[in-house]
Amino acid sequence: MHISEKIKFIRTKILNVSAQKFADMCGVTARTVYAWGSGVSLPCLDNIVAIANTCHASLDYLLIDNHEFELCFPNLDDETFKCISHLTNKMKEENEVNQISNTVE
Repeated sequence: MHISEKIKFIRTKILNVSAQKFADMCGVTARTVYAWGSGVSLPCLDNIVAIANTCHASLDYLLIDNHEFELCFPNLDDETFKCISHLTNKMKEENEVNQISNTVE
């Protein structure tokens, strides 16, 4: 997945916010967000860092094609980390079960 697709994915599927809201979060215009999401233009490094910080996404995810989505939460306490890890593993398990059942049908 290319960075433009990743930005659109984060905005629409993870954060579920409008282009204007995402633009406000990242300190750019909505037009810029649309341009990034459609691949018309690419964010500069400062904007990529702003997106990563705003969305808690890793820079590796944003910059490397086909890199799995990773969340970055600096200063996360152990209990919260364990909770998020548990939920993430459950979601992965459900996704795997759904993929298997879709191939059987």
